[in-house]
Amino acid sequence: MDKKEFYIVDKRILPNSIQSVIKVNEIVQAERISKYEAIKRVGISRSTYYKYKDYIKPFFEGGKEKVFSIHLSLVDRPGILARVLDIIAGEQMNILTIVQNIAIDGVSRVTISIQTTENLLRKIEEMLEKISALDSVKELRVIGSN
Repeated sequence: MDKKEFYIVDKRILPNSIQSVIKVNEIVQAERISKYEAIKRVGISRSTYYKYKDYIKPFFEGGKEKVFSIHLSLVDRPGILARVLDIIAGEQMNILTIVQNIAIDGVSRVTISIQTTENLLRKIEEMLEKISALDSVKELRVIGSN
């Protein structure tokens, strides 16, 4: 498994295709129009949008409490999810929801919504690295944040 790395970058340095995907997402959110309409308005191809859409999520915006979700693919072995939850708790972050699907071909899919505060934002990357380092974690993605 490739190690996931997360960065905070100024969007102005991103390639135009990535900025266009961000713009589509902003339009869809703000105007409540379809992705197809927003893609046409921004002037990018659907293939460009769908190539990058799952990898581009806004990080945290204003407010004191922050909520984000992570998606994990875990090898189906006893105690693996407990180890992930221990790491989150060890970083003083609050788990809001856990959705775990039945394992298929020995892999279980889990989505965890986590609440933290501005004071703990610096610990998020460290926490994600610790979780990714577990042998039984096959995939980890941040899939949303407020």
